[in-house]
Amino acid sequence: MTAEHAREAPGRAHNSQPFEGALFVDLDGQRARYECLRPGCPHRLEGPVCSSDRVKGEDGKPAPRGPGGVATFVAQVKAYHLSKYHGSTR
Repeated sequence: MTAEHAREAPGRAHNSQPFEGALFVDLDGQRARYECLRPGCPHRLEGPVCSSDRVKGEDGKPAPRGPGGVATFVAQVKAYHLSKYHGSTR
């Protein structure tokens, strides 16, 4: 379907966006961030997180987040953001 034909398709919203968010992860899995693309979102950016970020460890002392912390962020950020700011996980 051409762009011209898609604009003329009946029943299609004129300003609809095909994406609700964008997840950016570097090739090494060391940094990530999520940007919400929904109109009117009160909190458009989650992160960025980095594996070298110092966070509270299990012993209560600051420790690097590590690649596992970045992977956890990637796995959970979309559902977290959508439920917190948009009332659903879809």
